[in-house]
Amino acid sequence: MPADGCEIAFPAREQHAANTPDYAADVAPILKERCVNCHREGGIAPFAMNSHQMVMGWSAMIKETLMTKRMPPAQVDPDINHFSNARYISKEELQTLVHWIDAGAPRGTEGTDPLEGLTFQEGWQLGEPDLIVYAEDFVVPATGVIDYRYPIIDLPFEEDVWVKAVQFIPQERTVVHHMIASVVEPQYSRDAPAEERGDVRFLEGYAPGKEEATIFPEGTGVFIPKGHKIRLDSHYTTMGREVRDRTAIGLYLSDEVPEHEFRTYRLSHEGESLVIEPGNMDHRVYASYVFYKEVTMYAFRPHMHTRGKDMRFKVIYPDNTTEDLINVANYNFGWQPTYRLTEPKVLPAGSRVVIDGAFDNSEYNPGAWDHTQVSNGGQQTWDEMFAGYLTYTFNDEM
Repeated sequence: MPADGCEIAFPAREQHAANTPDYAADVAPILKERCVNCHREGGIAPFAMNSHQMVMGWSAMIKETLMTKRMPPAQVDPDINHFSNARYISKEELQTLVHWIDAGAPRGTEGTDPLEGLTFQEGWQLGEPDLIVYAEDFVVPATGVIDYRYPIIDLPFEEDVWVKAVQFIPQERTVVHHMIASVVEPQYSRDAPAEERGDVRFLEGYAPGKEEATIFPEGTGVFIPKGHKIRLDSHYTTMGREVRDRTAIGLYLSDEVPEHEFRTYRLSHEGESLVIEPGNMDHRVYASYVFYKEVTMYAFRPHMHTRGKDMRFKVIYPDNTTEDLINVANYNFGWQPTYRLTEPKVLPAGSRVVIDGAFDNSEYNPGAWDHTQVSNGGQQTWDEMFAGYLTYTFNDEM
């Protein structure tokens, strides 16, 4: 017996069915804005969107990844704040792409293909850096899974310095999935217990599609004390043939001591005590930190491994009101950017930031290395981690 209900209207689909989106005027501009930084010759993506023919050939895959929200990567809940690097795609853009593909991905009548002959920024965006250092000279094999690598880079500074901007230039973009640079103390050893590794300052990171320099907010900078070093967290991915990478990292130094130190706090000590039972589809973990001074928040980064499912950051204000800061509803270990607030947010003294995350250690998660075994916290990819990174400045620093 048919059930009662209201007819569901799809006005955008009906509009596009009557007037198919034009490749040159409607589709190519979206691909240029959202996709081609990674989907280009020599990019990290598995194919280049450098012509209509290429896009049409991959159109079924493109639709599937759009509909499952695997692409664009690193998306966050669009209703909670706004982040300058969150790779948003609007509902209207999504409808245009999917309906154009459903119509057969027609070429249209425009003679010039907007995706052909595109050029991309190369070299140092801000001119020659004050110092260029290099990641290890690493040979990436043709196939297989590569564990994270953690090389240490010595620095030549004879005095304390402040960094105002950073840029990464990989030698072989196709295999550099991401890198995270941190400032560590002279005696730092990753083999030491966490409490003996000393102070670790987040410097900056690189992810596919991020070719420009990162310029820290006006009046801020990252502090590098004399004698300190850079530790890299390097994640490489194979691409079908053996290649070599030696990523260059350019540091631009401030001529003056800035008003505020650009700081990053790691909340939860990476979840070293995690115990996730076999088959658990929703193992929830919480951690919190109280800021006892007023701060301005600039960015957040959730970090879990392959069983990570979702993570949310919220703030509990001193008057006990709450506000969500960021929600990564479909966490993906493959994409771990530092999400930068378009509008920094001031948190008054006494504000508590809470992170709430979940893990899936069941057969329904392909990322669970062995869902029949307990998963514990640890450093390796097949272990698990739980950490939230908060980037901020103290407002009373002058």
